[in-house]
Amino acid sequence: MLFSLSLKNIRKSIKDYSIYFFTLLLGVCIFYVFNAIGDQTAMMELSGTKSRIVNTMNTALSGMSVVVSLILGFLIVYASRFLIRRRKKELGIYLTLGMRRSAVIRILLTETILIGLLSLGAGLLIGIGLSQFMSLFVANMFEADMSRFVFTISLAAVGKTICYFVIIYLVVIVMNIVVVARSRLIRLLVAERVQEKVHLKNPAVSFFLFLAACGMLAFAYYNVTANQEAMETQGDVMLQLILGIAGTFLIFWSVSGFVLAIVKKIPGIYNRRLNSFVLGEVSARINTSAAAGSIICLLLFATICILSAAFTLKADRESRMENQVPVDVCMWRSVPEGTEYDTDESVRAVLEEKGFDMEALDVRGEFVIYKRAEATKGAVMGSFMERLLERDPTFQAMAENPVEIIRAGDYNRAAGIYGFEPVKLGPDQYAVSCDYPSMQEFFNQGLMENDTVEICGRTLKAAYPECVEGYIQMSYSESNMGLLVVPDDLPLTEQDVFQSCLISDYTPEYDNRDFYSWMDDGGFEEQINAGLTDTEYGSGQDQGAVQISTRSRIYDDSVGSSAMAVFIALYLGFVFIVSGAAILALKEMSDAIDSREKYRILRQLGAGEKEVNRALVIQMGIFFGFPLLLAAVHSIFGIQVSYTMLGIYASVDSLPPLIIAAVLIGILYGGYFAVSYLCCRRVIGE
Repeated sequence: MLFSLSLKNIRKSIKDYSIYFFTLLLGVCIFYVFNAIGDQTAMMELSGTKSRIVNTMNTALSGMSVVVSLILGFLIVYASRFLIRRRKKELGIYLTLGMRRSAVIRILLTETILIGLLSLGAGLLIGIGLSQFMSLFVANMFEADMSRFVFTISLAAVGKTICYFVIIYLVVIVMNIVVVARSRLIRLLVAERVQEKVHLKNPAVSFFLFLAACGMLAFAYYNVTANQEAMETQGDVMLQLILGIAGTFLIFWSVSGFVLAIVKKIPGIYNRRLNSFVLGEVSARINTSAAAGSIICLLLFATICILSAAFTLKADRESRMENQVPVDVCMWRSVPEGTEYDTDESVRAVLEEKGFDMEALDVRGEFVIYKRAEATKGAVMGSFMERLLERDPTFQAMAENPVEIIRAGDYNRAAGIYGFEPVKLGPDQYAVSCDYPSMQEFFNQGLMENDTVEICGRTLKAAYPECVEGYIQMSYSESNMGLLVVPDDLPLTEQDVFQSCLISDYTPEYDNRDFYSWMDDGGFEEQINAGLTDTEYGSGQDQGAVQISTRSRIYDDSVGSSAMAVFIALYLGFVFIVSGAAILALKEMSDAIDSREKYRILRQLGAGEKEVNRALVIQMGIFFGFPLLLAAVHSIFGIQVSYTMLGIYASVDSLPPLIIAAVLIGILYGGYFAVSYLCCRRVIGE
């Protein structure tokens, strides 16, 4: 009988469960789709570099799933509390009619389990379907071969999803049982009449706090974008975060206290149609949900920044590849410090000694790079470095670090190979080549204040007022931290040699998949370095080893790492949107229940159903729109900070990533708005 009663209750209250069911379904679906990526990628043909990145991504997603489960667990518990509140009067009536508490608990337990099973099953089915489309998306992001693709169900992801869902649901069941077991009958019967207290606020005080909040946010915006000196330490960063969070909360807390008072002074707006009722309801709701609104705003802000930054990072990395990998392979080998360089220690000599077939390489250029003890970064930057040290002594290590040196002839030959501008030097001139953005700024400041440097007993004057862009060692991003280009006749010695470099393409007869795989997946590097890194020169990345960068490895690493960032961003973004939107929807549903009597009175006073529904749409639109609007304002500045943190300095069109973020937020956030509106309209119509 109790089971039959539970089924009837579910059918009767299915509309009340719609938001709850929608949230559970989305949570299960998202959890499965992202945990199934590992099995989906197993069906793809990936290079060794991409395969390693996919494994790293799967590990990261698995670790994040624990955090995601905690977020979803909190959300499900929050939603369950709403449903319990909605059902308290009904449960109280059961007790009044003589039903034992244990029977009531069994009814509630049965309903909870049935809803959980339905949402779990539906979520898994939808997730399995969507995961097939996710495979296509993964293949596109990693530029993978999909010839082996088949319809796949990840049993591991199914098991993990069920396991986490059961754990979360057990917590929900226990909490529901405790609520019913400890509730007094009178509180259950009058639960619908208990409403949140609305504390009236002084409009003048609220307006003052609103201005203070705007000032705090403006100060934080300025510091994180235009005033980089205020962002030098972790304490400085934390201060801006605290200001942003506090300012957001005060915006929500204060706006309800003075907006209504201001609008009342505008009769043309306040007295028009049901605007007075709408503004009163909005003011009261924001008044009682400042903390929730702030959290939702920050979740949306994080989502916009994460999604836009991840997609922009991918576009940025792809746009750099044409300039960053102009040749097939670049190799370099460090020379033991304090020893005299011998051509037997060059990269070419090591390759020939190891029996490598040099006919596989079309060598484009060979160079040596020097270092001199007196030619430090501090010496090049001069008085600017002195000021840096006074402000932050941690720059001492950089100041004492010798800058790499290359002869102008060698640099210009590399420029011809790589495709960047050569330098033109007089007999007593030098240039600084650098493409790493932060070091560029330092060197440019130094060149403005100190344009001479002394090397090998000669005083050289800067030929250019700022750094020239270029590099010798090929990498997937700007990594030239500073290279001093000096005249060819400067008396540098063999003892000054720091590195031997070789730049090459592959010859056509070796331009095949097997050769690329051998070069890129470590076989070549392992063979060449066998016996080299265990000498007195050191081991691993130390002197003696031949370091290798290949076009395909850099390209695959760039594509793979940016794709990994996109998937992690999507995972977090979906969860943040669902969490924020679900909290808002449940809050709106709860407020609609409390305001049901107000809408009944409106109808009795002559308000038509169309006007009542219009009033509901406006106030829900404001309630959903205000956190999103403030999050968008935060994002204008937050996106700039995220770009800087990720090293996105190139000119990349950020509009497409913002459109993608807007579409995702519009679908999920707008979906919750539509569902909650339909539910609230039904509630106020009862």
